[in-house]
Amino acid sequence: MGLLSSVFTSVSGLIATGEGLSVIGNNVANLNTTGFKSSRMLFSDVYGSELDKIGKGSRLHAATTQFAQGAVLGTGNPLDFAIEGDGFFIVKDSAKDKEYYTRAGEFSLDKNSIIINPDGLRLQGYMADDAGNIAQTLSDIEILPKNADGVPIMNAQTTATAEIQINLSGSPTETVYPAGTLLDPLDPTKGPAAGTYNHSIAMTIYDSEGNTHAVQIYFKKTSSTIGVGSTWDAHVIWNSGKTITNYREQIISNLTFDTNGDMTSPVGPSTVNLTWDADDWDGDILTPPTTPAAQAVAMDFTGSTQYGSPYSTVFQNVDGYPEGGLTSFKMDKDGILYGLYSNGRDRKLAQLVLAKFAAPTELDKIGRNLFAETYWSGQRTDVTAGSGGGGKISANSVEMSNVDLANEFVTMMMLQKAYNANSVALSTSLEMLKSWDNII
Repeated sequence: MGLLSSVFTSVSGLIATGEGLSVIGNNVANLNTTGFKSSRMLFSDVYGSELDKIGKGSRLHAATTQFAQGAVLGTGNPLDFAIEGDGFFIVKDSAKDKEYYTRAGEFSLDKNSIIINPDGLRLQGYMADDAGNIAQTLSDIEILPKNADGVPIMNAQTTATAEIQINLSGSPTETVYPAGTLLDPLDPTKGPAAGTYNHSIAMTIYDSEGNTHAVQIYFKKTSSTIGVGSTWDAHVIWNSGKTITNYREQIISNLTFDTNGDMTSPVGPSTVNLTWDADDWDGDILTPPTTPAAQAVAMDFTGSTQYGSPYSTVFQNVDGYPEGGLTSFKMDKDGILYGLYSNGRDRKLAQLVLAKFAAPTELDKIGRNLFAETYWSGQRTDVTAGSGGGGKISANSVEMSNVDLANEFVTMMMLQKAYNANSVALSTSLEMLKSWDNII
């Protein structure tokens, strides 16, 4: 039986090396597959029984997945993500309510503004609320809010605060005007008449509908006492240049400066109540006309001065912005995804979540760059980028295959030689069996 068993031994070698060549062929075929992880062959010998000390050949014991880092390639697509380190993106088949894992970070938006992979599986993460707080519940990443047409937008924000730091000239030649008197609105094209104020500043205010309004502040010096200091009135005017009926004015009285030129009052912001008419922005009449809601704006002059130098604007910051449409994305080091909008603002949308496994080599390869959890891989742990052992996530790039072509060719030649050697052994055994038959 020894000669006959040598035939089966050689055949087992042919089968094992043939399967090994299939593994090599699969690695090479996926050289350009995004996120592909190559497999390594593990061979083992075969024994028929404890009394058999020669062996019955070999077999391909396993083909284990190698999770070495693949090269990171820049793509310019802000929804392409590459993991540098450990972890997997979590994607969900919503139809089957089943989650899978992948290193392939090629994503895009579907018609519902949900981030998906090329097979329509939904990328999972932690969503951010309107205030930018990140939830800890895993879900689809859907870009919200959206307009009536389903297009992602950033809603307009009403102006609530205006921070203004100015230097009002302390020159003794500045004209002093009566306190508390309104400015002259008789020129509907220019606003207050020339010679009725000392200095002015302009700003843009956003109403509740995101429309812009021009608002001016005119400063009038109202007193100047040697050894005591000076006071000024700030006249906030809106709808200037429209009509006498639309013209609005509110006085912030007694901006007080000491002899050093430092402001002593008011301490903190002063509230200006702005009301709008249906046709009072930029001279345009809406069809049909609407009236934006009245709004209170806190105007804060803290830090303003009255030095001897000429009037100047040191700092001006007015919050609020118009509605904007989504134009692109960006990601920070923590894997937090931001939307970039046409109004020049950005908004925190979500944080990407990575899956970590105790034994990732035991995950089940199911094709389409996907892995599935198994009993031997252990249950996943959800982590974020750079924490809990999770890798770094880079946007505008993807991780390429980790196949080393040179190593694959070397292994392929070794398997070819082994296959040829087993073929020779098999041929020799068969020839010897023929000779045995002739003798019998």
